[in-house]
Amino acid sequence: MCKFIIRTGKHHQFFFDLKAETGEVILSSDAFHTKAACNTGIEALKAVARDDNKFERMKSADEHFYFVIKGANGKQMVKSVLFANPADRNAAIKSVEAEAHDAVTVEE
Repeated sequence: MCKFIIRTGKHHQFFFDLKAETGEVILSSDAFHTKAACNTGIEALKAVARDDNKFERMKSADEHFYFVIKGANGKQMVKSVLFANPADRNAAIKSVEAEAHDAVTVEE
């Protein structure tokens, strides 16, 4: 089962990662100024995670594959890690769609 990990970065900003059961990071958020805002971001992601239309499949300039998830407002919420091929990226998307809505949140 996936889980959200809240971590604190430089300048006391908060971020979250979604980690697979293996412990590998699937995706990461941008910075939030407060932990409460970070938690709100997690809940917003959970709300759209089952909607495949919110996932934009991308390819980087150096031939890696990734995805972004857009919120209800159409803005990018999170970006995935890079994958070597589209099959791995698509498997990660399926994992997010199936598990993120029930994932627990823990602090690092």
